[in-house]
Amino acid sequence: MAIITNIVTGTSMVQAVLADSQETPFVILPKVTSAIDFCVCDYQCDYINYVFADPLSTEDFKNDSTSFLIGLSADSAVLEIRLIGNGQDVIISDNTFGEYFAKGSFTITENQINYVGFIADWKKIFDAFGGGQYYFEFKETVFSRDFVTESVKYQVSNYTDEKALNTVRLRFIQNGIIEDGLDYTGLNWVTEIRIGGKMKYNSPILTLDNYQTENRTVRQIQDKSIENFELETYFIPSKIGDLFVKNGVLANNALITNYDPFSYKQYIDFPVLFTEITDFKGNYKTNNLASFVFTLEERLQNNVKRNVR
Repeated sequence: MAIITNIVTGTSMVQAVLADSQETPFVILPKVTSAIDFCVCDYQCDYINYVFADPLSTEDFKNDSTSFLIGLSADSAVLEIRLIGNGQDVIISDNTFGEYFAKGSFTITENQINYVGFIADWKKIFDAFGGGQYYFEFKETVFSRDFVTESVKYQVSNYTDEKALNTVRLRFIQNGIIEDGLDYTGLNWVTEIRIGGKMKYNSPILTLDNYQTENRTVRQIQDKSIENFELETYFIPSKIGDLFVKNGVLANNALITNYDPFSYKQYIDFPVLFTEITDFKGNYKTNNLASFVFTLEERLQNNVKRNVR
């Protein structure tokens, strides 16, 4: 896009210098959150996102990661990412604590040139600094102005089955373009989130394709059984909820792992399809958190019976 400035008055000298029009880049500066004196922290505890690492194991389901993909506002903008907490304040500029993608790393489309990415490896962070509470600070500098945002707080703990009980880990794999959002074309970008929640196994969905013979006997052509689930999150803030409603439900693929020995089945990175957001529950008298209820289906629907004639 460009801003076109037409000069319709002034001297011929000015018009000769400035010409009839000139093109300038159109830049949308980062959004600044309105400042208010009221703080909900006086009434409720900060939301903590629990993540796990196991220093003695490389098993994936015991070691979490968290990814960030940021589109900068202008070609001249720079981004500084800091890991803060547990007595540490570290600038992220390489792969020491995960995978770092500097501006210019993504070049599949022109939209991606100003993207910066980081995938935090909580096992590496745990090994370096130990368990504790951390958060990430993002400072974008554009046209000599600083715009600072922060992630939610992460509580890093050594993985145990007991600590992970009643949590669900989801991985959203994105390609393509989200309108008014990021361009994930060709990136296979994985956004991982662990939340408190329950994955309920519902009765399978049956789809029947039959026909009736002349003597009114029903004969099978093709039948299909589809596993069906319900996911209910515990109370989460809008920063986490938006990962579901603005990213996760639109993902090309979603993988779910449930950490509940009392569940009907145990799944590790099981591919699912979000089919509906069935409920939204808030309790705004005591906090600003909310719970979602989603319905899911298995993505690989290959439990099919056919009759070949």
